[in-house]
Amino acid sequence: MSSHRFHLEFMPPQKSTPFGSRTDVNQLDFPVLSEMSLSLLRLEVRGMREPHWHPNASELNYCVEGRGLITIFGPGSSHNTFLIEPGTLSFIPMGSLHYIENVGNTQLKMLLCFDNDNPEDLDLSSSLGAMPEGNLAETFKVDKAFFPGLHADINPIFITEKSHMSQQLNSWKTNSFKMDLGSIQAQVQTRGGTVKMSNNSLFPALNGLALYSLTLEKNGAREPHWHPNAHELNFLVSGTAKITLLSPGGNVESFDMKAGDISFLPKGYIHTIENTGNDAAQFAIFFNHAAPSDIGISGCLGAYPNEVLASIFKVPTAYFDKLPKFQSDLFVVSGGG
Repeated sequence: MSSHRFHLEFMPPQKSTPFGSRTDVNQLDFPVLSEMSLSLLRLEVRGMREPHWHPNASELNYCVEGRGLITIFGPGSSHNTFLIEPGTLSFIPMGSLHYIENVGNTQLKMLLCFDNDNPEDLDLSSSLGAMPEGNLAETFKVDKAFFPGLHADINPIFITEKSHMSQQLNSWKTNSFKMDLGSIQAQVQTRGGTVKMSNNSLFPALNGLALYSLTLEKNGAREPHWHPNAHELNFLVSGTAKITLLSPGGNVESFDMKAGDISFLPKGYIHTIENTGNDAAQFAIFFNHAAPSDIGISGCLGAYPNEVLASIFKVPTAYFDKLPKFQSDLFVVSGGG
């Protein structure tokens, strides 16, 4: 076992109803987490995560399977309703009310990443149960008997079944709070694999979070690198992989990952990811920065003269004459595994 890996998909959900479930991994379950957490949401057909908000966290969602509908109600009485499908990102600002509905014919499966290691929930159903009924009646100008008739209490509904599936879905395909990451051209394409990136220049709604979709082909590898401004929290969607991580103090961890696993790689720690299987390995990689930065080992060695490198590694200067001097990072390479 590694302190930086966690078996998310095989953990029993903390919240479950006949219409869906949510499995949460926060700092209590995965102590190495810092400033980030991840949840796995599953909604059955017509299942609905009730309207809710997070007082202390923004949320970046990645649709893994199925088809869903999200509505966000935010400051200024703003409404945003949009369709999500596999590969879609959706961003929910901190404190904005939102709900998620399964509008497909199969289970909806989503990853929910938060920029807090212990995010909080408040739900619409329990909010009504907690507020004075007379106050609510006066607000809506209805009879005082109206709100007691809802049988609301302070225990949230959380996930329930929607009586009728939403219609006119084609009219809700575009929105400023979603990005169809699956359909864009990969910014990095090599023999070793591809990377599709979201950041706040491509997805302006992002604030404090971003995601890369990384696909490593057989024997492909993410070159050794680190992120100066962001922690990395990744989920292995499919395939198998191996991660090697160096922490300050000389501690080296090397661990295998299978589909459904997550790993947390702290800001500034050098690490590499290798595909260890015969099929492609696909990762959803979250960062707690809207514009995560990278430094790769290929560009590093190209940035310094051979005399400097020879002094460090105690070899003749000519030893490094055969090493290519890359002036920028390669990012994804082949030959790993």
